[in-house]
Amino acid sequence: MQFNKEADGSFTELKQKNVDTGMGLERVLTIFNGKTNVYDTELFIPVMEKLREILNGEGKALTERDRRIVCEHTRTITFILGDPMKISPSNTEQGYILRRLIRRIIRLFKKADINTNYLCELSDVIIQQYMGTYPELGENREFILEQLQKEYTLFSKTLDDGLKKANRYLDNTPQGGILSGELAFKLYDTYGFPIEFTSELAQERGYQVDMDGFHEKFEEHQNKSRQGAAGKFAGGLADNNEQTARLHTATHLLNGALRRVLGEEVAQRGSNITSERLRFDFSFGRKVTKEELAQVEAIVNEAIQRNIDVILEEMTPEKAYDEGAVGVFSGKYGEIVKVYTVPGYSKEICGGPHAKNTGELVAFKILKEEASSAGVRRIKAVIETK
Repeated sequence: MQFNKEADGSFTELKQKNVDTGMGLERVLTIFNGKTNVYDTELFIPVMEKLREILNGEGKALTERDRRIVCEHTRTITFILGDPMKISPSNTEQGYILRRLIRRIIRLFKKADINTNYLCELSDVIIQQYMGTYPELGENREFILEQLQKEYTLFSKTLDDGLKKANRYLDNTPQGGILSGELAFKLYDTYGFPIEFTSELAQERGYQVDMDGFHEKFEEHQNKSRQGAAGKFAGGLADNNEQTARLHTATHLLNGALRRVLGEEVAQRGSNITSERLRFDFSFGRKVTKEELAQVEAIVNEAIQRNIDVILEEMTPEKAYDEGAVGVFSGKYGEIVKVYTVPGYSKEICGGPHAKNTGELVAFKILKEEASSAGVRRIKAVIETK
């Protein structure tokens, strides 16, 4: 890098010139250690040795490529799960990337005929190795290992059946041919096989996958829920009448109450609001007890009975976070956001609409608490009307 391009298009020579090799820290470390790859450096030696120990104990083998994939993916999923956002495996957004990586590891173990869950043992090596520099890994260790165990249990139930079905599909495909997008989507929809997973299976047997066909079927599937997904970014409202606005405010109070009772690690994972009820999804690793639900309900009703004005302010996302606002879709905000506050109970970045005063809600009642997906709970609730 030699010049700075000025606003008028001219170039000014830099006082300090640099060469950008694009090597990155790990490649530099590999060279300084006299190694040919990063997996022979101290960054990966502990987890590679643990994997070797597991394979020897099982009397099984993986190719060098597969061993590297397992160890690299293990480090990645450990850091994703260890993030304070408490991202858990799911079929959408960051959770889908996480699920895809975990399931690839499980499939590689299955490929080696290993039917024991070693994900937690491998992940714990990464946690112990890195938590001195990244303390959140140690702080969230229980969550990390719990989610890995849950995902293994969830996927192992369908993996064998899915692999049998995939092999049957490939057996009926002309040798060296292309697996249809429709069948690839069936493997995704029925057995939870990410498309990259199916593509890898096919390539191992000398086949390809009709990726365009898969994405076409996937898009059809997405279109069925696209309206609801759009509503997610508008606060999950099915419409914008007074009752849904009040229920929207109730979800904010519910979110605040859950964080107060269960801990600040609780994070919203989605909501859906109609004129009759609210549905609220949040990250939490176990069933919420009746006593805890009663506490949550009491806090929301306390806020309602106090007839508190709902305050709307506009500010930058950075200022909102500095002031303690909770935001669900970090990275998807504009330069200015709306922040709705119920002093003492809730402060959230949100597009609205909301009740003007908590007293409009009259009374709040939780109808049901249940599992939504791995690591995500769901509450359904209603409010009384005047």
